[in-house]
Amino acid sequence: MKNRLFNISLPQVLLLFFTLLWVNNTLAIVIYDESIDGEIDVLGNINVNLVNGENKINGSIDQTPPPDTDRIKFTQVAGLTIDSIILSFAGTFDDLNLGQSMNTALFNNTANLFDDNFNNITNGNSIFASFQDTFGPETGLLSKTTDGAIWDFQLSAGLVYPAQNWTLTINTTSSIVQPPVGVAEPTTFLILLLGLSALTIGRFKTGANK
Repeated sequence: MKNRLFNISLPQVLLLFFTLLWVNNTLAIVIYDESIDGEIDVLGNINVNLVNGENKINGSIDQTPPPDTDRIKFTQVAGLTIDSIILSFAGTFDDLNLGQSMNTALFNNTANLFDDNFNNITNGNSIFASFQDTFGPETGLLSKTTDGAIWDFQLSAGLVYPAQNWTLTINTTSSIVQPPVGVAEPTTFLILLLGLSALTIGRFKTGANK
């Protein structure tokens, strides 16, 4: 009797391959979650280490007034290069609705430079770091490769209604060869389950046709 484990079609093999590829490329780790790890306050006393891969910091700006500010720092550990930093929102807001607005800042301590793209915002569109400072007495590029650099992110609300959940995503690569660190998100597990289910169905159909 033949071993049915290998009675799978080429499309099923390809489905499993791309499923595993998807899982590997969507690994992410939440390095701080305000709802779980504690309030992110205006003092900026929280400092978390970045890891290789996709880092997420989750927070929430309460409905204002009264004013609310979230400030958090993250450290660039040895061997990491920061590829991108993106601020995104779970909800939508704009200045046409009650004049809503927020102020945000991003800088690192290497030269105390601020990112041009992180300033006054009046809508819920994602903001991508430019890693460039063209204002003030000190100008230049924000370093993306300095070991031990401490990045400082701040988001404060002028008028926001209702509360706004936000996520800061920091994508990094490492010069040190190591497997990606993180946990797969729920959608990743669903796709993997679908791929494995297709293989299982294929094996049953093959067995039934014998």
